[in-house]
Amino acid sequence: MRRRQLIIIAHSTRRTAFSLLELMIVLAVMLTISALAAPTLMDRVQNGRIQEAAENVREVLANARRYAIDSGLDYHFRFEVDGQAVVAIPAEQLASPSNNFTSDPKDTRSVLEALILDDGLFLRAQKDENAGGETLESKAFDTLAEAADLAQRTWSLPILFRFDGTAEDRSFRVMDEEGRAAVVTVRGLTGAVRVGPVFVMEDN
Repeated sequence: MRRRQLIIIAHSTRRTAFSLLELMIVLAVMLTISALAAPTLMDRVQNGRIQEAAENVREVLANARRYAIDSGLDYHFRFEVDGQAVVAIPAEQLASPSNNFTSDPKDTRSVLEALILDDGLFLRAQKDENAGGETLESKAFDTLAEAADLAQRTWSLPILFRFDGTAEDRSFRVMDEEGRAAVVTVRGLTGAVRVGPVFVMEDN
C-alpha cells in the first residue's frame, strides 16, 4: 500500500522591527496614561512636602517641651504669622543662652532653636483663633545665627511649654499656596504634639 505524505512548508513570518504606526500607537497610549497619572502624582508630592514640613515643625515643638523639662525653665514656641519661621526660646531671657548646635549634653544653659520652612509653605492660625502679631527684639533670639532676620518677622502668641511637661492647648496649620494644609495640635495636659493628615482647605 502506498503511503501518502503531506509535506508542509512553513514560511518564516518573523519581523525584525515595529512599524512607525505601531510605535506611534504605543507612544500615544503612554502619553495618555502619563496625563491621567500626573495630577495624582503631583498631589502626592505636594502632600508629602507639607507633611514633611509639619513633622519638622512638630519636632521643634517637641524639643521646646524637652528643653523646658531639662532646664527647669518655661519655654515659648512661636510661629511667624503667615510666614515660614518657627522658634523655640526661653520664656524669660537668660544671661548666656546657647544655640541648638550645642554638643555638650551636660550644658545646662538654655537652648534656642529656629526653623525656616521652604518657599511656598507658610504657617497660619486656625480659623477664628487670635494669631497674635508682635515683633521681638533680636536679643530674644540671642546666639541664633538668624537673630537679626528673626527680629524683623511678625510672631504669633506664644505656645507655653512648662518645665513640668505640660503646655497650652493650641493648634495651627502648615499650608501651601494652593490651600493644602496639615494641622499641628498641642495637647496642654501632656504637652504631646500631633500632626494631622494633609487636606485641602475650602476657604483659606
